[in-house]
Amino acid sequence: MSTAFVFPGQGSQYPGMGKDLYDKFDIVREIYKRADSLSGLKISELSFEADKQTLSQTQYTQPCIFVHSYAVLNVVDESYDSVAGHSLGEYSALVAAGVLTFEDGLHAVVERGRLMSQAKKGGMLAPLGVALEDVKEVVNSLKSEGIIEVANYNAPGQFIISGEIEILEKAEKMLSERGAKKVVRLAVSGAFHSPLMEEAQKEMEKVLSKIDFSPPKVRFYANVTGDRVENPEEIRKNLVLQLTHPVRWIDIVESMVRDGDNRFVEIGPGKVLRGLIKRIAKDVETVGYEEILRKE
Repeated sequence: MSTAFVFPGQGSQYPGMGKDLYDKFDIVREIYKRADSLSGLKISELSFEADKQTLSQTQYTQPCIFVHSYAVLNVVDESYDSVAGHSLGEYSALVAAGVLTFEDGLHAVVERGRLMSQAKKGGMLAPLGVALEDVKEVVNSLKSEGIIEVANYNAPGQFIISGEIEILEKAEKMLSERGAKKVVRLAVSGAFHSPLMEEAQKEMEKVLSKIDFSPPKVRFYANVTGDRVENPEEIRKNLVLQLTHPVRWIDIVESMVRDGDNRFVEIGPGKVLRGLIKRIAKDVETVGYEEILRKE
């Protein structure tokens, strides 16, 4: 059996996350102490005590999820053969693969959260129950009017669109006419994974240029390519591009299965990735870290 560790991104947070681990494990208390000191944010306080609205602010969400995932990684006593992360989760995956240190990963994520929270242009839509062909046709038909892109290929029937607000409003109407059961506006500050994030991307490139990237110690799969990447400089380049390019989660899971992974463990808050993976690869085993800790 080949095990993949997968790391969730923004949207998986919940108030109080990590408190159970903090109360139980010395190493987790040490991790949160280091994170608070290094980041200049009260990550432990935000994670354990902040309300949903505060925790959902991008500049807080991203470091809190990253630290939670790292804490989980340190208490799950199990080996893994490959890693991938969804959007923000890619940074956790790179730490797990030995490409980034925890300190560098945290620094990058704090900056990423800050930059993305400042990107006030545009928004994101999740059309439910509509085929990819219809989503692409609608997006392509509106591109002449401004910026609109498919931002996330999450699972069959679950795609996210990013773009300028007035164009998203047209897309919403067109997708409803094409049979979307519902079109949900995501509570985000900007049009993530689209060209509207170019300014944040330029700043992120400066941040990542000062960080050392090592070759991965396990198989690593990138959001931008949807496939395995081994070269540290290529990983760095893809991490920069990630802000303006779509998350190819379907391709990632299919690539991991192709390379032999048949068991996926979600390392971090929530159950989002397990649900997506089951829709992409029905025959694989999906596990939450909680289940592993209960057995230990």
